[in-house]
Amino acid sequence: MKKYELIFILKAELPATEMEARVARVKEILAEHDGEVTQENHWGVRRMAYEIQYESRGNYMFLKFKSKGTAVAELDRYLRLDDQVLRHLVVVDEEWEERNRVAMAKRRQNRPEENAAAPE
Repeated sequence: MKKYELIFILKAELPATEMEARVARVKEILAEHDGEVTQENHWGVRRMAYEIQYESRGNYMFLKFKSKGTAVAELDRYLRLDDQVLRHLVVVDEEWEERNRVAMAKRRQNRPEENAAAPE
């Protein structure tokens, strides 16, 4: 199973129960495809950088999950057909934190010593 990240934006005026219903449906879709949500983070209502469908604010939800690739197609279809979802994005989580940590360690090794004696 691969790890994925999902972000979707609902219209800002919808009640919190609508967001909870969408998250519950996403969990159902994942369960049907032997997947599971590993992290759930509700970012709340935020101002968007540009208007989408005449909306300048959106209610953001971020989810990390593990699943087979077939679940992604079903999630995409569900979120695309829901008229309350302004935007959504599903990406593969490629363990960027680990790669970033390793890259930063290499940079520190290659950096000249800051404590080296300065020329007089």
